[in-house]
Amino acid sequence: MKKYLYIFGLITSLFATSCTDQLERLPIDSLVADSAFETVADLETGLRGAIASYDITEFIAFNAIFADNSKIGRDTGGQQSNLHQQILNAQTDYGFWQDRYNFINNINRVLVGAEGITPEGAEVTEYNNIVGMCYAFRAFAHSELLLYYGFDITDGSALGIPYQNTVSTSDLPSRLTTSEVLALVNADFDQASSLITNTDISFPTQDFITFQRVRNAVYSGDYPTAVTLATSLINSYPLATAAQYQAMFVDADVTEVIYRYDNVLGSNQGIAFEFQFSGGNHHSEMSNGLYDSFDPADVRFAVNVRPDSDPNGVNPNTPGLLFYEKYPEGSDGFFINDFKSMRISEIYLLRAEAYAMQSQFGPAAADVQAIRTIRNSPITGTTYGSVFDAIQDIKAERRIELALEGHRYVDIKRYKDILGVGIERDPRDCPGGTPCSIAINDRRFILPLPFDEINPNPNITQAPGYE
Repeated sequence: MKKYLYIFGLITSLFATSCTDQLERLPIDSLVADSAFETVADLETGLRGAIASYDITEFIAFNAIFADNSKIGRDTGGQQSNLHQQILNAQTDYGFWQDRYNFINNINRVLVGAEGITPEGAEVTEYNNIVGMCYAFRAFAHSELLLYYGFDITDGSALGIPYQNTVSTSDLPSRLTTSEVLALVNADFDQASSLITNTDISFPTQDFITFQRVRNAVYSGDYPTAVTLATSLINSYPLATAAQYQAMFVDADVTEVIYRYDNVLGSNQGIAFEFQFSGGNHHSEMSNGLYDSFDPADVRFAVNVRPDSDPNGVNPNTPGLLFYEKYPEGSDGFFINDFKSMRISEIYLLRAEAYAMQSQFGPAAADVQAIRTIRNSPITGTTYGSVFDAIQDIKAERRIELALEGHRYVDIKRYKDILGVGIERDPRDCPGGTPCSIAINDRRFILPLPFDEINPNPNITQAPGYE
């Protein structure tokens, strides 16, 4: 089988359920695209199948372990060793490229199927809604890929990624520029926005679109747009109180959640398994550097640090025993907590960054302090005197607020040229031959394309330093 963009000829593991509870998803037979979509209900089934092919755990593990939020655990058997050793080459893709383009292609198959269906009466709204959600997901996945594989998201002329907006098993795509990719992302979001009526946060909504637009605007340097869009969301969502914040990570509150991945048994095995075994012992533990960033008075300490952690204990690999708590075992015995992919607190921090990059230090500090105050942080009176001061503080706050949510590597990458520092692990987190640092000009701040993409495709350009 050809592997260009890892496009598969079948939609596999489709699930049929009600719109509001993905936990009821049951697998049905795989369907060939030509016969799979005959009704609007079939499109909904196809969308759910596509969602099931989207994996969030790999991004969480990579950002935490490859960067500086994790260390080798006491009970390690060599799990995630490449990540701990910061090994990154065209043979160690970690599945990002494969997973996202597979997901995108499954979405595209639903869109192609929709072209052969003419909805009638009450079905028109649902039909439009499903099609709109497909466009939103396609734009979202390409946004993620651009951030990891694009050469420089702040440079419109830099090489980005291929934009897959058709179903194909044999394309030989080339990289588009950053500007071209973002234009297609925005076009898909525009199309999605004109169609979506969904308000279920387990699926794309209008606010899902706005949220990712804020991220893209900040990441690419369009700060005025970021402030405007972020403000529209902040005016609509409150920050979670301390009690609500704790309840959120045991799936008991959604006060500040704008989009969640409804994790289910049999889809992803659970976020916690990226760091621990089913028995609870960790092959990857929280880093000392991250642990030291928390204050016990801050509600985020209890949410992130398991109570039986012993930072002063004796670990054969590294000092201390620091266990993650953010994605705990549920009452059913499984680690299938929902992943809160979009939370309003991130929007506060993105707006703070956009303000800071425009030298509006007062509003930037106010947004960061708003989060610290409601989380019971002992830090008060936040002020900034320069872009460097602001970004350094925002980076530190993002590390605490968004710990184990798939941001740390990306944040270090985005801020490295402003702050003059790459990945710097605490010495306690890199004993023996484990690397402690990655310089700001290191090739590993751009992910390489896997050999299975490069070898058959003469049109694609490998990332610098991996040729």
